[in-house]
Amino acid sequence: MIAGVNTEITRDNWATVPGRKTQLTNNAAGKPTKITYLEGSTVIFAQYFTYDADGNVTEIECKAS
Repeated sequence: MIAGVNTEITRDNWATVPGRKTQLTNNAAGKPTKITYLEGSTVIFAQYFTYDADGNVTEIECKAS
């Protein structure tokens, strides 16, 4: 995180910093519907994935915790 702003590069490298991790939630087809970004046991933000009828990602939304 740079000055309290979540940048694309910090999300991509989130789990490479000790004490940080991501948790994935998958749908019945095994595709991720949510990626939760944690620092220790504290949720920092999450990304939510929406799929169309063909199983293609149509939207990714990031929500602050």
